[in-house]
Amino acid sequence: MTKKRTAAPEPPLPAPSPGLPAPRAWAKLAALGALSALWSLLLWMELVLSRSGGGSFCGFGGKLDCAEVWNGALASAVHRLTGLPIAGWGLVWSVTAFALPLAGLARVAEGRSVAALMSAVRLTAAAAVPAVAALIAASAAAGSICVGCVGTYLLVGAYAAVALLRWRPAGLPEAGRGAALASACAAGAFLLLLYPGLKTPRSSGEAGRRAVARAAGRSAADTSAPVRPATRDAARDKALEDLIASLDAAQRQTLADSLAIYRNSPQPPLPPPRALAGSDLAPVRITEFTDILCEHCAELHETLRTLRTHAPPGSYSVDARQFPLDGRCNPMFEAREGNDVRCVAARARICIEPTGREPEFAGALFTNQEGLRSEKVFDLAAPYMSRAALATCLDAETTRRRLEQDIAAAARYESDGTPIVVVNGRRGTSYGPFLYAMILTRGTPDHPAFDPLPPGNAAAHLH
Repeated sequence: MTKKRTAAPEPPLPAPSPGLPAPRAWAKLAALGALSALWSLLLWMELVLSRSGGGSFCGFGGKLDCAEVWNGALASAVHRLTGLPIAGWGLVWSVTAFALPLAGLARVAEGRSVAALMSAVRLTAAAAVPAVAALIAASAAAGSICVGCVGTYLLVGAYAAVALLRWRPAGLPEAGRGAALASACAAGAFLLLLYPGLKTPRSSGEAGRRAVARAAGRSAADTSAPVRPATRDAARDKALEDLIASLDAAQRQTLADSLAIYRNSPQPPLPPPRALAGSDLAPVRITEFTDILCEHCAELHETLRTLRTHAPPGSYSVDARQFPLDGRCNPMFEAREGNDVRCVAARARICIEPTGREPEFAGALFTNQEGLRSEKVFDLAAPYMSRAALATCLDAETTRRRLEQDIAAAARYESDGTPIVVVNGRRGTSYGPFLYAMILTRGTPDHPAFDPLPPGNAAAHLH
């Protein structure tokens, strides 16, 4: 009689060595990394939507607006210098934070050493802490709260709590190899994401300028398609239809909102221009009220430069006006402390107007916007006016009255910020496709090409 042979029980997995994380801890970190990656991807998509003219889910306006932080000085500098937006770097970190503990979990299951991976995970967590602190500081400096970013902060905080605090007894074994692993993983994620990062618009203004350039290029290349006559100029009608056809859904909505703002705007009288750029007979006059430290104003300056390249000659003119956001020279605001460059630059631009080179001077100021101080204004004005003459002009009664005139004119449009953009006396927006459309239609908001656009919102928060 043969005895039934039973399978020997499988030996239990070896218990983790003292001070080494258990498998559950590795799995928890991998899950947090995956969640962070998904959240970062969502924020990146919302960033693209916002900069393409749409509204993000966390764009509540005022101090609860993600776009104010995404387009702030720190975020803009990061995108410009590295090719990736802040959300892209969040995704780089998240992919690294997911891949390393996942590899550690696999090695634990195989009974292999995880010393280097453990150090890599802890170093990855440590790298996120100062980055989050810098973003919070940037939000505070911008006076806004990025509601969407709070989700990232919570996920990073939970990850750091596990990897840095609960894993503290493990120390940093094989720290050199761990640092190399973390760096290699992050570098791989960066290279993988660099192409979409370079394709991400760096601002809403840039997205609008791309749309204008794309539509203008298409019209120049193809003049054979039939158009509905409205402007009595086939080339203009074709360019307008090409513009609208080139816009995605979010950009079409922004154009529709801009048109609604324009249609519903009062048309108060404007003072005669002091230094008009372009012909005074142009059918479209764009009046801009700007503050020299306003980032959207710098974007508007670039948009107007793009329009000069693509708009028909003689089709529009620009009347540059000043609206400094400082109560020391603008009674509509509280007086700021410290740097008085907003007021100095506004008066300096007025002083340079008689030379005919004010747009060139304004471009130099906007280019040097970050960290701009009054002394730098004098340096940048040197090619146009001597230091002594400028100093005298800044304190002149005529300059003061002209600035007061600009502020009074801007106040009629009840805007909550800058830039204030006025087209033929009506308030519009700085959105490139809107300005291009107004130039093509000579200020007419009811061209048949606008019919496919969605309903516009005259209360949309646009400048």
